[in-house]
Amino acid sequence: MTKISFIVLLVFLSSANQCFSKSSNVYEYWLDNFLIKKINENTTDKITKNLITLHLKEKLKNYKNTKITLEKFFQAEFSQPEKYFIKEILNTKTIFGKKLKIKLEKELKNIEREFGVDRNILLAIWANETFFGKAGPSFDGLQILSLLSFASNKRNFFLKEFLNLIKISEKYKIDFETLKSSTSGALGQPQFLPSTFLNYGVDFDNDGLANIWDSEADTLASIANYLSKHGWNDEREWGFEVKIPRSIKCHLEGPDHSRTLLQWEKLGLVRVSGKPFPEKDKAQSYNLLFPSGTLGPIYLVSNNFYVLKQYNNSDLYALSVGFLADKLKYKNHIFYTEWQDTRKINKNDIIKLQKKLSKNYDVGGIDGLVGYKTRRAIGLYQKENNIKQTCWP
Repeated sequence: MTKISFIVLLVFLSSANQCFSKSSNVYEYWLDNFLIKKINENTTDKITKNLITLHLKEKLKNYKNTKITLEKFFQAEFSQPEKYFIKEILNTKTIFGKKLKIKLEKELKNIEREFGVDRNILLAIWANETFFGKAGPSFDGLQILSLLSFASNKRNFFLKEFLNLIKISEKYKIDFETLKSSTSGALGQPQFLPSTFLNYGVDFDNDGLANIWDSEADTLASIANYLSKHGWNDEREWGFEVKIPRSIKCHLEGPDHSRTLLQWEKLGLVRVSGKPFPEKDKAQSYNLLFPSGTLGPIYLVSNNFYVLKQYNNSDLYALSVGFLADKLKYKNHIFYTEWQDTRKINKNDIIKLQKKLSKNYDVGGIDGLVGYKTRRAIGLYQKENNIKQTCWP
């Protein structure tokens, strides 16, 4: 495949907003004068037909219309923590997951042996991404990535993914119509971006293709390979729900306040289940996690939790994987602390809050997401202004 000059790309993108706002047919211009000319001639006809079809279907006549099309793909609100943990959905995933754990016993055992990642974690990610492959992505991957590389705020990133998708099609002789994706360009049952597929996809059944679309073994092995390469340690628990003494406040959350389990134990933290902390983990480093501030369960989490965040950079996602994995592993696993109802929060409102807090506190970036640094900044503000500390907006 013809390599694109990323220096030329950067120059082009640096002036993109200006030319987009002035042109009446900029998506068509983008296709004809930029994308299509940079692609291998053997693939050009297929891509042109696919993307021009999108152009005609969506009537993408200007940059503004394209932005509106993109925005339809994304939720405007930050998900409420309690919505991640609806009991009926968790129970359904648990029932299906336990059946699959029996059905795929041989494959899971071999994958565990090769990659050193617990089978329950693999099943939990698979469940969260595509409900064990039953709810796979349905968008045209080439079209989605062309839109994102044309009009998103991360054009360079998505253009590289667009080119990687073409590389996948050419290398493995896969038709573009087969390469369905999510609205963010993620592929297959484990929801890998094209670059992730190329770097971590595993052909576990040895048929010549890391088939994350149709093969259960390849899907699970690919997830395991990704976690293993990012530092998963199967000898360590991912986390424990805990009860904290009054002396421990929510602004002490975060990996930069890590202590060993033994140290936390001496400070008065105990498992809510009443079980002791495992002796093998007591010398290991853990830190506090307040996923919903003081309005929900509190956890001590290990580095494995942050490996899960490498897969999807969200505290709630990583917690949902860990919790579901424990439901698959243990009998009658529950949250001992109820999730309190929280109000819907618009991302724009969070951004405004982060901008105000960032004048005096580290909020971890102005991104519209309530990560641990934003929660901690809220808690410190509440403390300094004699407001009850909840670490939640």
